[in-house]
Amino acid sequence: MVDKPRVKTNGAPKTRLSDEALETSRLLVAFLHAVYANRRTDSSQSGGEAVHDGSTAGGAASPVLSSHAVRAAIHIYQHGERTIGQLASGLGISYGWASRVVEELEGVGYVIRERDTDDRRVVRVRLNPERLGDVERAYEWHGRAVEEALEPLSESEREAVRAFLRRVTDLLRQSKAEQP
Repeated sequence: MVDKPRVKTNGAPKTRLSDEALETSRLLVAFLHAVYANRRTDSSQSGGEAVHDGSTAGGAASPVLSSHAVRAAIHIYQHGERTIGQLASGLGISYGWASRVVEELEGVGYVIRERDTDDRRVVRVRLNPERLGDVERAYEWHGRAVEEALEPLSESEREAVRAFLRRVTDLLRQSKAEQP
């Protein structure tokens, strides 16, 4: 067994990451950047208005949302009504940033923000039923890209990809939870 070179960080020696881990990490970051940066959909496939491409079937302009707002809308779509704190935690952003994203979404009619009846300090956010189709199309568009990427893989390879992503996500969430 070959020892990995040790690198000193803040006085504590650390084991250098393997080339495979570094490449995989770079690919995950590149993947996330591609998802967030790609703000266009194929209107012909989505059937009209999309939450983030500015086009509509009727020709009227739809608001162009920040990538954070698109992520937040999809997160609420996936998980249902959220508090601002739950949204912040789920997206890995600060409470203040989540509040700004909700303001953006509310300003263009994608979400409805309401105070909790039992505790007025708690703000709950849910998707506006009138804009649900827009969010569904954005969610499905991302899903189609993933489906296309997974298509040539065998079922066991697809399961390995899902297992890997679950494990990385769990480890990152655990690491964040342990931070002071």
